[in-house]
Amino acid sequence: MSSTEDLTRWLTGRTAGQLTVLLERRQLPYAGVPGLAEPARLAAFLLGNPSVRLALTTLNLAELQVLSAVAVLAERRYGPAPAPAVSAPAGFAGRRIGAAAVPTLDPASRSVPRAELLELLGSRAAPLLAGLADRALLLPPHGEQLTVPAALHQQPPYRSLDFTPDPPPLPAVPLPAHAAGAAQAAVTEAAARVELLLRATAARPPALRRTGGPAVREVRGLAKAAGLSEPQAALWLDLAANAGLLAPCPAPLRLLPTARYDDWAAGTPAERLAPLLAAWAVTPLVFGTAPAVLGTPDDPTAVPLRHALLLALDQLPPGHGGVDPADLLDAAAWHRPLGPAPDPAAAAATLAEAELLGVLAHGAPTPVGRAVRELLDTGAAHCFPAVPPVRQLCYVLDELMPPQVDRARFQADLTAVVTGPPTAALAGLLDLTADRESDGQATVWRFSPAAVRRALDTGLDADELLGRLRDRGELPQPLEYLVKDTARTHGRLTVAPVGCVLRSEDEALVLELTRARALSGLGLHRIAPTVLTSTADAGTTLTALRQAGYAPSAESVAVTVERAPTPPDRAPAYDAAALAVALLGAGTSRAD
Repeated sequence: MSSTEDLTRWLTGRTAGQLTVLLERRQLPYAGVPGLAEPARLAAFLLGNPSVRLALTTLNLAELQVLSAVAVLAERRYGPAPAPAVSAPAGFAGRRIGAAAVPTLDPASRSVPRAELLELLGSRAAPLLAGLADRALLLPPHGEQLTVPAALHQQPPYRSLDFTPDPPPLPAVPLPAHAAGAAQAAVTEAAARVELLLRATAARPPALRRTGGPAVREVRGLAKAAGLSEPQAALWLDLAANAGLLAPCPAPLRLLPTARYDDWAAGTPAERLAPLLAAWAVTPLVFGTAPAVLGTPDDPTAVPLRHALLLALDQLPPGHGGVDPADLLDAAAWHRPLGPAPDPAAAAATLAEAELLGVLAHGAPTPVGRAVRELLDTGAAHCFPAVPPVRQLCYVLDELMPPQVDRARFQADLTAVVTGPPTAALAGLLDLTADRESDGQATVWRFSPAAVRRALDTGLDADELLGRLRDRGELPQPLEYLVKDTARTHGRLTVAPVGCVLRSEDEALVLELTRARALSGLGLHRIAPTVLTSTADAGTTLTALRQAGYAPSAESVAVTVERAPTPPDRAPAYDAAALAVALLGAGTSRAD
């Protein structure tokens, strides 16, 4: 029986869960593509040189040394392997996967006794053998025989028989007592700030330079609105763009929210933060070293570096951190020895970003960091720029974040205070009827006549507005008086969008407007006792009237919300579980 037939038979005997693990650990980027949903085709693909080379980059030093030992022992036993005739399977450049030609060398003919390998490397190699077999890198063993894919017979990653089963030690120090709450504080703050930043971006889309990215003054203004530093604002804008929430829009060239943004804004804090963290994990760019905002994500070393650092830090004992950077880079190199050599500057920027995002706290992985590392373990990076599966990440964030608050404390000084993260519905209501004064552990809104008019302009009357506010808390008399007094004068004057027409049942008021010097620039002309025309558009006329002390309302003024097209995903959706089910079905059909 050939290796391909052997592996095909082994695949059809796996459970859906075992196949899912195999597909994820082999970082298969084409889940669900017709052609791989058959065990024989998948077996040929897994044995092909490109797939094996990709798999080797995901192994740690000890795993590579085990595979190398099998290949070297086989060479000692059988002599040098003949050169294979290989037709590399297509697919890694985005083409449809065709039939993969298998090397003429059949590794099943070059098996090595398990006992011989364990005698050479020691009993600590035994658990690694099972893990490598589960990933089809040690072909399903028959009895006590071990074989590896033909590609490893030609170019084993190491020619020595050394064995280093443990990563370099990471000397660490105990974390301070308050470190346990640092992750919760980081993600709670991050969710609040990015919501403010993207809301400010949606309200005043920044202009983009023709050379790419917003100008420094645009980033500075958005950072101020969200209470962030400029580097932090730049990072969040980059992440939002890579998560498909923001996109450039031409004529004029601006950065606009996409249709995906509206669903994102209506989500919980955990649902808003999870896709941004996932985008950070899988985007091929070290943001802290990028020369400009919205740069091209084309750094192939960025994702492996994040993964290696998180794997290295995951070996820390609980409650410890403060690792020396040099020790951390040595450990990272053990976890991904075939990857690029870790760059100290890129590593420092990556760790700083991880602290800001709540992935690390005081240099130690948080529950969020472990969820991000598991996401990288599944090979989701190969689906960039599609947003990878984030269900587990959402769950971890939900557990970590404080519960949302749907009630406000309305005070006699015309403020509303929400202690904790407000729900999207509560925040939307208060943003409509009041102005935010401060954010943090408690968010404060202040009511004013202008803010209440803003709510009345949407078509609400005083009773409806007060009813919605009462549903969120007990209202003091000063707030009720403010709403009713503002509503009493609201609408005495209406503006129709005809370029435009002003109407009022108060003839004296109409006459007064024609004589007001402050309104002379509007070109007002009385065409009836209760009707005026303006040479300015409706928006300009409304602004001028309000600045002059009047309280007009807009009459049927359409509000247009601009959205940029959501960037298309250039890679197929990653669903290893669906492919596992398809493989089992194909195997059963063939057997029947």
